[in-house]
Amino acid sequence: MDSEDDAERAEEIGDLKEARAIWKEIAGRRQDATSFFSYGRLATKLESWDEAENAFTQALRLDPSFSLAMEGMGILWYERTDKHEMESFQTAKGWYLRAIKVERNAQALTLLGCAYLALGDSTAAQDAFEEAVQIDERYEEAIYNLAAMLEGTNSTRAAELLERAIEIDPGYSAAHQRLGILRQRSGDVIRAEYHFRRALEADPTDYWSHLYLANCLAVQGRKDEAEQTYRFVTSLEPENQGGREFFANFLESIGKKQEASEVRAKIEPIDPQRG
Repeated sequence: MDSEDDAERAEEIGDLKEARAIWKEIAGRRQDATSFFSYGRLATKLESWDEAENAFTQALRLDPSFSLAMEGMGILWYERTDKHEMESFQTAKGWYLRAIKVERNAQALTLLGCAYLALGDSTAAQDAFEEAVQIDERYEEAIYNLAAMLEGTNSTRAAELLERAIEIDPGYSAAHQRLGILRQRSGDVIRAEYHFRRALEADPTDYWSHLYLANCLAVQGRKDEAEQTYRFVTSLEPENQGGREFFANFLESIGKKQEASEVRAKIEPIDPQRG
């Protein structure tokens, strides 16, 4: 008979289908809210939307005040792709609001802020992120999201928040990347390069960090390193048209106009029918 340890081991090695199957069996056997929540969480990761919704519904039937299951249902609706997008975001927001009525914590408020942001309500989103940080000043997801919102209006505070997020989690790739962008905008290309490289230490295949690093090297006049990085990043995702355009512009700037034209020739024109 499978156990929670078996499910955790399966998830740790990346066998999410096996982990889901184990939690499904455990939930059916135990008939408890926590097991159905774990089953729903794995089903969400596997994009089995209806299965996940049924599991969370069962969890809440067994424990109507289970705020984690409400958050799980919100995440499901926020991420699902089989329904109308804005209606899904609205439903997700509703579940997060229900969750914070039960327990007003940093995680639920951060999720709520993301839903507000997806719905275009930036004021409510910022308020949610601000409150999340007030509740837990070490909750790096809230700190990062708040910093992202403040980049355009208060870059100094945004940078301070990102520094705090990195202090909490030195391997926070996205925070390093955003901080690198802010440092480069302010003209501090040395620190920008440092953060782009730290982002890549945490996630060596991150396309945009490679692209930002290439641009940062080019700005410093390190043309050979920049060219090598551009070549690598465009090979990483050959279908990414934006990266090809950046590479073509760089090649043009160093006098390789023929190759720049060849790179641009591979850029597909935007189909107006697809927007």
